[in-house]
Amino acid sequence: MSNEIEKQLADIESKLAEVVAQKERELLFEQESQQRFEANLQAFQKYYPDVYNTIKEYKKRDDFKFIVREGGLADFIPSGQTIPLYGVDIKKTVASQVDRYRDKAFFSMTKYGFGVKSEDVRIHIRYMHALDQQLADFYAQDLTPISQLPPHFPSAIIFGIGLGYHIPLLLEQHSFDYLFICEPDLELFYASLYCIDWAAIIHDIDEKGKTLFLQVGVSYKHFFATLTSVSADIGAFSLVRSYCYQHYPSPEVNKLIKEFFDRYRDLQLGFGFYNDAITGLAHGIENLNQGYELFYVDPKAEKFPYADVPVFVIGNGPSLDDAFELLQQVKDRALIFASGTALGSLLKMGIDPDFHVLVERPKITYDILLDTQPKEVYEKLNLLTVDVMYPDVLDLYQWAGVGLKGPEAATYFIYQYIALTRHKLLKAMPNCGPLVVNTALSFAVSMGFKEIYLVGVDNGYINKATHSKFSIYSDESLDFKRTVNKNATNKLEGNFGGTVMATDLLKVAKIQIENLIKSAKNTFFYNVGFGAKLEGAHPLTVEDVLVPKKLIDKTTVVADVKKRFFIDFKLNIQEADINFKLLDEVCEHMISIAKEPVTNRVEASDLLMRQARYLYAFNGTKFTYIFHMIKGSLLYFHCPMLTMLYSFEEEEETMAQFEKSRQLWIDYLTDIKNDFPLNWNTKCDWGLEQRNL
Repeated sequence: MSNEIEKQLADIESKLAEVVAQKERELLFEQESQQRFEANLQAFQKYYPDVYNTIKEYKKRDDFKFIVREGGLADFIPSGQTIPLYGVDIKKTVASQVDRYRDKAFFSMTKYGFGVKSEDVRIHIRYMHALDQQLADFYAQDLTPISQLPPHFPSAIIFGIGLGYHIPLLLEQHSFDYLFICEPDLELFYASLYCIDWAAIIHDIDEKGKTLFLQVGVSYKHFFATLTSVSADIGAFSLVRSYCYQHYPSPEVNKLIKEFFDRYRDLQLGFGFYNDAITGLAHGIENLNQGYELFYVDPKAEKFPYADVPVFVIGNGPSLDDAFELLQQVKDRALIFASGTALGSLLKMGIDPDFHVLVERPKITYDILLDTQPKEVYEKLNLLTVDVMYPDVLDLYQWAGVGLKGPEAATYFIYQYIALTRHKLLKAMPNCGPLVVNTALSFAVSMGFKEIYLVGVDNGYINKATHSKFSIYSDESLDFKRTVNKNATNKLEGNFGGTVMATDLLKVAKIQIENLIKSAKNTFFYNVGFGAKLEGAHPLTVEDVLVPKKLIDKTTVVADVKKRFFIDFKLNIQEADINFKLLDEVCEHMISIAKEPVTNRVEASDLLMRQARYLYAFNGTKFTYIFHMIKGSLLYFHCPMLTMLYSFEEEEETMAQFEKSRQLWIDYLTDIKNDFPLNWNTKCDWGLEQRNL
């Protein structure tokens, strides 16, 4: 009996000791965690004031509580859950996860192949062709793909913070030039402030010249929008080769990951390049010197009296065919904006648009116009276009108004020039690319129209028909080549359910339309037809469109639009207004960086980063146009070069290829430096005759 009593007493003492030890752990954690929290708060206040404000405003739930485990680490049960994040041995659990994700790493990866023709003698195309050939030869070698996370990698995206224990552990073993950390659950991020030393993490990253981006409490849609913004601000190379780490599974985190990989390719579209930039600059200067009027919304102007007039923005998608009768009914009751080749389709329907909209800058745009309609047709029409348009195009029309395209070298130069000489602040057309229908919609929204119908704006196709049957693309009698991309790989939700197939460009066009819709408050958008669904636009069949009963005096409305929104600034831009010396200095400095000796991939990666950061330092200054002259070409080289550096285990072979590619890049920069003062005012000569070689 005495032995049994002794055993019970021993058990009681053991449990009591455990309770006492637990209380001591909790008391110690409470003291240490509060100190961590205060230090972290100061760090966020200094480096991330927006995050700091979010933390200060956050209200904990009543049952917010940590579970302090042996070893002093805390666990946590997220809101709405019943199971702790980690379990008993947090340190072992997290270390095991970090080891697993290091040994079997998952990376974002782009296979670059530009597919350009060597017959195109423009500088950019020649160098892209040469780089394409170099990379094709390199990737054809029998090399070993990187499967384990190296000590240094260009970028990392951590999906899920949890309580953050994995982050310092990962950063003890690895470094990243750009680190993106995303946590959709604001409560978990708040809890992590008590558990890990964010202040040390932030300070260490800052000291090493690396960059940390934090997204907390965001939806998957805002997450990618922020990534896109960051990519624009610092360069797409910051994301093209990323190590991806998922800390914990949840529906929200899974959505972040899906959104990233579904839209990863979007980050690498719309770079622009040197020939586009210099051609756009030449066109913009000539168009304005010739007296064509610039789009300008005067903030002091009286209220636009025709804002309630319906506007039909017409694309050339296959659903346009279904709208034949509808357009016959509305042609005298609404303004009609014809996007690009939709002009020909409308004319075949017997409809004269109020404005024709064009955006593409090459001479081929002019050639196609002349090949598809007699000059007399254009002489009766009004044109809405952008600053970079081929100047001869504007001369074809009865009247032409010009918007600032942006982000373009020409746009920033003109913006700066007018601000300094005319003391007016213009705005670039919002979301006006990549396709002409984006430009048409941007004009309609920027003018302040409140009721906009999108017709034939399909952003994809259901069957093999990619354009209206009235379109020039179905006209086999035309003597120039027509190529339409039917190899769509993106599945988009249809306007009335089902699936619409879209190319990358059409997918981006859809996203840009949705961004514009989201930004246009108090404007009603109607998506007419069986194209892709547009978030924020009301889906309508052609039968459901309520045709306005009131006839409008279109001549008066159009005249008011021209007078109200367009100004001839009477510009006389000369060679002396261009900063040739600065562009020369920028190219020379980038060349000098590129020539520095490197012995391994980390040094090579750092060289590229320093080059990019130097160029991007000009963005947002009065010399932003110089930045845009070179930015696109830099991205076209840096993205594949950085990807190549971290593709294979064999560092010697990789560095040999890097030497070849960087010499090509040096030669490209040298040609830019030499070409700019010679061709800053040279119009594009890339027309149908070159395209059909």
